[in-house]
Amino acid sequence: MPTIAIIGAGLMGRLVALSLNRQGYQVTLFDKDKKNAQQSAAYAAAGLLTPLGEAMHSPANIVEMGFAALPLWPKLLSTLSGYNFFQQTGSLVVSHEQDIADYQRLTRFLANNYPNHTQQKLNRTELSALEPELARKFSQALYLPEEGQIGNRKLLLALRQQLIDEGVKWHSESEVIAIKTDSFSAGCHIRFQTCGNSSQYQLFDLAIDCRGVGAKKSIKRNNQLSAELKDLRAVRGEIFQLFSTEVNLSRPIRLMHPRYQIYIAPKGKGHFVVGATEIESDDTAPMTVRSAMELLSAAYSVHPGFAEANIRQHISQLRPAFSDNQPKIMSHNALIQVNGLYRHGFLIAPVVLAQVVEHVDNIMLKQKKSVDNYQYAHWLPVSQSMSNISC
Repeated sequence: MPTIAIIGAGLMGRLVALSLNRQGYQVTLFDKDKKNAQQSAAYAAAGLLTPLGEAMHSPANIVEMGFAALPLWPKLLSTLSGYNFFQQTGSLVVSHEQDIADYQRLTRFLANNYPNHTQQKLNRTELSALEPELARKFSQALYLPEEGQIGNRKLLLALRQQLIDEGVKWHSESEVIAIKTDSFSAGCHIRFQTCGNSSQYQLFDLAIDCRGVGAKKSIKRNNQLSAELKDLRAVRGEIFQLFSTEVNLSRPIRLMHPRYQIYIAPKGKGHFVVGATEIESDDTAPMTVRSAMELLSAAYSVHPGFAEANIRQHISQLRPAFSDNQPKIMSHNALIQVNGLYRHGFLIAPVVLAQVVEHVDNIMLKQKKSVDNYQYAHWLPVSQSMSNISC
């Protein structure tokens, strides 16, 4: 039975570990965080599944992958025994008068570039039928009925329990400090350090690095591989968790804003996620005053009921991105790296998962052959066969 190490237990690490384990691989998961994943980028997210909402700021293939992922989420969630949250009742885009030009530019862009996906311009009466409390403040909105959201933290917890139930070996609070891949036939040597500072080596047939921004950290491996990850950067994102009994919204709301893609995601029973800033920085310090003022004032401007909301949490985290903001699979000998999901992790995760699993299967079919050259396998449009990805 082939042995596979998964390094990093965020969203992708957990999904890949569970899928490969179910396919019969012997999987071991490593992560420096605790199993609740509170230090992951996936924890500081809203779980929006809004490909059109992201379209003006995303490459076309990301939008395509987002639509392909939407029907895959319910199938994936149905295999988990833990509680999870999935909603697909559409999203709304609104704008204040001073940002109406940006709103009109978005509606024209979507109509011209994605005419096959339903978009409905609503007047106040039509908006009131969908979100009565929103119609008190806005006279028009753009309704995107195909879009939805997922409970990101509930999913992380459900995946944690499923991995434990299915017997995946998991070294939590253990940091990988060395990766050695002399040749594919020699496998991948992993050196990791536990919270008690003891150091251990383990040999695997294959290792998959899903550490996100953590993969930018200097680690002992051959110089050629280290140089390739210099293109990875961190993009700081900040969100609020709010609770209010005076706000009744049932679907994600996106507010046009000159600086950020601001959204309000209702998570049920009075809980809301408000985000998110997008700052080119690797600073993990607490949220800044400027960000707090912009996010909270935006929420209040959408619904005055947020004035009395309780701030349950404010959190900052780093998203991993390459210079072209495209996710990548990178292969070198017995090591695969999956990175650069940027702000689209939940949006495209099921499609990324399918491509990673197929990539692993292709490599295992060639396990007798040595791969000497470091290769990139950029994400293909979902209409193309994954068999075109070189290993």
